[in-house]
Amino acid sequence: MRKILFCIIIFICLQATLSQAGEKISFAASSLYSGRKVTLSGELGLPAGTGKHPVVILLHGCGGLALAVPASLRAHSRMLRRHGFATLILDSFGPRGISGGWVCDRNSRLASATHYRQRDVRDAIQHLKSHPQIDIHNTFLMGQSNGAGVAAEMARGKKYKNIRAAVAFYPWCGSVWDRSAKPLLVLAGGADDWTPPEGCRKRHNPASGITVHVYPDATHSFDLDIPELVYKGHRLKGDKQATGNSRKRMVRFFRQNLKD
Repeated sequence: MRKILFCIIIFICLQATLSQAGEKISFAASSLYSGRKVTLSGELGLPAGTGKHPVVILLHGCGGLALAVPASLRAHSRMLRRHGFATLILDSFGPRGISGGWVCDRNSRLASATHYRQRDVRDAIQHLKSHPQIDIHNTFLMGQSNGAGVAAEMARGKKYKNIRAAVAFYPWCGSVWDRSAKPLLVLAGGADDWTPPEGCRKRHNPASGITVHVYPDATHSFDLDIPELVYKGHRLKGDKQATGNSRKRMVRFFRQNLKD
């Protein structure tokens, strides 16, 4: 009897782990990288219930899916799924053989990543179109740092018809323009010495599609569960209060922009 109970407990824990991690998916990128084909990958998580669900594509920062980043994005994913959103954590760097914060080291690499990652998002949307439980007409973007720049850039134009709105966690404010065609919510740290929020603050204008909220004491990467440290010469520190509040704002913002 004890052996049976033990097996049941192990099975339940395994199912919970799989539910947190999501389903592994892969699909071809539409463009070459360094002259070779790329197969993109991601984790697709579905909320409870049947029918079609709105979907949020989550985009990592310039360090890729390393260290505390996957745990952070999965925590965002769990919160979103509890509120009825499907999620896709999209990996743009691993399939390209990029690791170790290589993209973070040069502005040219950051700029290049911002461009090919927009194509990655388009490829992800194309792949999800055929999923029976995804409402592709209610697609949302959420990004951290470089991924936030991708989200802001894609929200700016009118051509991405399926994208309803975007949330940018501590983006480089040069990617946030004075007007956004799709609603954009910027969540930034007042103590961020990597992507300072001043430029974003100046663009706060909900009438022009841009809402900016700054957490005064938060640093870059405030939504990661990390102690205070220095990475690439910049101060990072997890902030549980800012993280919890930002997730609530994100969910509320996405729900407000759902298309009937």
